[in-house]
Amino acid sequence: MNAMPQPQPPSDQPQLQVVQPPPPAQQAVNIKAIIRDVVIVWVLTAIGGFVIGLSSGLKGDPQRGQLALVASNFFLGTVAFVISGCLAPYPRWRHLGYVALGSWLTSIINVFILHVTIGQWIASSIFISIIMGLGGGISYIFKRDKPSAA
Repeated sequence: MNAMPQPQPPSDQPQLQVVQPPPPAQQAVNIKAIIRDVVIVWVLTAIGGFVIGLSSGLKGDPQRGQLALVASNFFLGTVAFVISGCLAPYPRWRHLGYVALGSWLTSIINVFILHVTIGQWIASSIFISIIMGLGGGISYIFKRDKPSAA
């Protein structure tokens, strides 16, 4: 008995070939959607600040006003990321990451306008990451991820 396989004679039947599927196509970054969602974050948090300012929250007791501003930004920022997560193209988390980065980078204007220090601005990246995570997670209640057909 020979341990080596014997060559098979050619057949008229088609041969089965194992072919690896092509790698998934990389989704392009949708800059317009990112800008739209950064604007949503800015508008909602600005509305909260405007309402706090109108309610004299910042004039009477500065600590209470600051706490109200932080709570407003936390709540409305999370709502903004829920909206962004629902509108986000697939993959959602990459999009939300870009929106968070864009929101944080554009918030450097607060250093020049609102007397925010560079250290506070850098630390705000943690705050934005938290509201992005919460809002992005909550957005799954309203819309599930469905990868687009490539």
